[in-house]
Amino acid sequence: MLRRDIRQLSVSALRLAQSAKVLYLKTLLLPKTSFSPKIPKDQERRDLIEKSGKSLYKWQHERTDYKKEFILHDGPPYANGDLHLGHSLNKILKDIINRFEVLHNGLKVSYRPGWDCHGLPIEMKAIQDAGRLSALETRRLCRELASGMIEKQREQFLDFGIMADFNTPYVTMSSTYESAQLQIFLKLFENGLLSRQLKPVWWGCETQTALAEAELEYNASHKSVAVHVKFPLVRNDLVDRLGGNVHLLIWTSTPWTIPANKAICVNSQLDYTVLENVQTGEKLIVGIELVDEIVKLDPSYSQTDIVIKGSELEGLSYENPSFQDNAKYPVLHGDHVTATAGTGLVHNAPAHGLEDFHVGQKHKLHVASSVDGKGLYIQSNIPQGFHELAGKYANGKASIFRCLDILESHNMIFHVNKKYTHSYPYDWRSKTPVIQRATPQWFVNVEKIKDAATKLLEQVEFIPETGRNRLTLFVNNRSEWCISRQRTWGVPLPIVYNKNTHEPLDDVDTIRYVVNRLSEYGTDQWFEEEDDISRWLPEDKNGAEYYKGKDTMDVWFDSGTSWSTLGDNLEKLMNSDKPIADIYLEGSDQHRGWFQSSLLNKIIASGNGNEFKPVAPYKKIITHGFTLDKKMDKMSKSKGNVILPSQVINGGGKPLVPALGTDGLRLWVASSNYTLDVSVSPEVLTRVVENVKKLRVTFKYMLGNLQDFEHPVPLNQLNPLDRWVLSRLYTLQEKTVEAYQSHNYAKVVRELNLHMSGDLSALYFDISKDCLYTSGQNSLRRRGIQTVLDHLVRVYVGILAPIQPLLTQEVWDLYAGKFNISEDSPFKKNWDFYALPEEVVDNEILSEFETIWKIRDLLYKSLESLRLEGHFKNKLEAEIYLDTKSDWLTLLLEKHKDFLDDYFLVSRVILGSPLPGTQSGTFSVQVGNDSVNATITHSASCKCPRCWKYISEAEDVLCGKCAEVV
Repeated sequence: MLRRDIRQLSVSALRLAQSAKVLYLKTLLLPKTSFSPKIPKDQERRDLIEKSGKSLYKWQHERTDYKKEFILHDGPPYANGDLHLGHSLNKILKDIINRFEVLHNGLKVSYRPGWDCHGLPIEMKAIQDAGRLSALETRRLCRELASGMIEKQREQFLDFGIMADFNTPYVTMSSTYESAQLQIFLKLFENGLLSRQLKPVWWGCETQTALAEAELEYNASHKSVAVHVKFPLVRNDLVDRLGGNVHLLIWTSTPWTIPANKAICVNSQLDYTVLENVQTGEKLIVGIELVDEIVKLDPSYSQTDIVIKGSELEGLSYENPSFQDNAKYPVLHGDHVTATAGTGLVHNAPAHGLEDFHVGQKHKLHVASSVDGKGLYIQSNIPQGFHELAGKYANGKASIFRCLDILESHNMIFHVNKKYTHSYPYDWRSKTPVIQRATPQWFVNVEKIKDAATKLLEQVEFIPETGRNRLTLFVNNRSEWCISRQRTWGVPLPIVYNKNTHEPLDDVDTIRYVVNRLSEYGTDQWFEEEDDISRWLPEDKNGAEYYKGKDTMDVWFDSGTSWSTLGDNLEKLMNSDKPIADIYLEGSDQHRGWFQSSLLNKIIASGNGNEFKPVAPYKKIITHGFTLDKKMDKMSKSKGNVILPSQVINGGGKPLVPALGTDGLRLWVASSNYTLDVSVSPEVLTRVVENVKKLRVTFKYMLGNLQDFEHPVPLNQLNPLDRWVLSRLYTLQEKTVEAYQSHNYAKVVRELNLHMSGDLSALYFDISKDCLYTSGQNSLRRRGIQTVLDHLVRVYVGILAPIQPLLTQEVWDLYAGKFNISEDSPFKKNWDFYALPEEVVDNEILSEFETIWKIRDLLYKSLESLRLEGHFKNKLEAEIYLDTKSDWLTLLLEKHKDFLDDYFLVSRVILGSPLPGTQSGTFSVQVGNDSVNATITHSASCKCPRCWKYISEAEDVLCGKCAEVV
């Protein structure tokens, strides 16, 4: 009976204790908020995008209280295909810049997205399943395809949370854009910068069009067939002196051009020598500095002691037995001939190389391309010995090896390397090797304006600075710009030709008239079939005598005139005396592309006759790298390493990617060192996921603890820890603003993460939550902490808003609702609302806490050692006695004595020495040259059932502080 009664009493006591705990739990002021630690679901995310994107852009663009206008000019992406992570990197970086200017600097941002609509990829895709089409039908299909892709890409861009004028973007195929472009083209004629020339240009055989240098990609692993070819010298005094059977030895990596050979070039300043095959008596003339490399290829040849000046070879003649024409060909001087590689003699095909062409022009060599637009040999333009190759693809292996067979049959081959690896240009669109081919094309004289261009670049700011040298180098290395293309889908060159002579009618008045008619009728009408083109010509010209040219403009000329969209008055833009745009931001490949073409076109447009008043179109150029996989390889479907932006936002795909949401994608961009190539992989994105979670949990904690906050505490009434937090928060604010201003967004994220993990999670939140949860609701100390949390929310929103607009909009909706703030977006408040004033900084407090945290860290190590030894289950069971002989440490500890137990997360800290025999461990904490003696003991008090500190006088009895509150 007694045992049963005791048991019942024990159960009753347990139930009483448990009910007391539940009762006390209800008295705690725990955080309350509807803010979720999880990323928003799809519909909520789209609502946030609308609110923080399109609607916000409209508001800020219509505001009247802005300080000035800020223009970040969008380089137009190509309107073809889905967006990839490179697009995300590009557009999000631009958006971060724009949002910072609105929020921090109070500027009105003008940002019209653009699309590049003309060019070969769209044309090829539009007609790939069609039969034979007229030019107008082709253009109609291209326009429809580009329009559809713009709409598709627009929706994908919006998914990135971009604040932009997506309602009225600029598109290069619009009549307004094309009209402005034609006016800038007219300036080429007015300023004498455009001419038509027959000369070699880079040519895409698959795309059948001329290509500019900016349209080439160099493949460092390209393999060519390289060959050393012997050409017999025609008998002369030198040949007789050497005993006959003398050949000139050339080397080429384009053997398909041998049928187009017209000369051999030497350098009159170089020394040459003779290699002799003792067995056959054959002699080869080669550069003396290249003998060792040549002899390695065929050791049966040995060097003689004969030295021949290049000037002695100049003017001699040679034969080409493979031609079967019995003709003699000249040996000419060429400045481009060096002794660094090859043989010191260069085969000259003036229709297939620019340097060859210049030599040919000087000596009046015949120039005729040996191949047509498809790269097929033209029978009438190749010698009889190679007629069997007519209609064959010249740069294909079959033709090349047949060329070698023909040369071998005439004993002209010295050596063949079938796998010569070198860097070779490819068509950036078709990804196939290009050739050089002489065709009549239209060229801009860049030589005349490039000095002005390089001087302008000295005034432009570059991020990274290496971009300055890169762009300057591209401009300096360019003397001409081939702007004509043999395609249908583009802006037509407004030039007509005589039906009999096929010469262009290129007087300025006629060109101006045609340009105006194109602006009136639209460019599509240029492609209508017309026997009489009188409507396109001035009255004094007979339209029946001319026909319209079919060439279109280089797409880089298209996009290079996009600065014309940055205002309503084209004439004013062309003659502006200061840069139109604040920033151009694109990938590093645009140094040779859009950055360069924009600069050149702006200079062209500023011309008036021979006088130019050039101004760069941009104040600042920012470049980013490419997005690569974790091995820093290019992403491709064939490798299975492609990660799409939609996969980053929504998760899934292969490889499997975690769902980051829009802000997660943006955080990945901001965290990257974008000035270099950026690696992305599931592993990288998983780390971003953790960062997103940490941000959301931090905001949830802060908002939850502001649920009942009403009365801020003045700065001078805050306790020391709160003052320390605000001082540190000000430092974070200033560092991140400076990082934004220098476009170092990775530093913004890094500094924020360090603060969030170090100052908040590890210190302030851990220390202050006991007071927040257990103190009186309106106690000064609790309201002080809430005052700090309020500042933290504001500063964090201000810092994060440009990078995380959806997250900060979520926070704002709750924060503004709680505090009755009328503005519905954090961007509608000026920076003063978020920024802490400098007077919050207390350097004395900062110095004091450096010491306190050092003591705390060393105590933690000691406490953890004692816990592992079984002295404590958790730190709250501990009491700490601190004693020091240092005056300054004594003063410091006395100043903070009421807060030390919170700082160190123990139940009680006592200044002085403990009673003998009570310690669990004694340690010395070294602080500079002084020390603090610390004695750690197990608390003799009981655990408070409400705050859990060991400061109660009896079991299950509230401590004094909790008793006052309850």
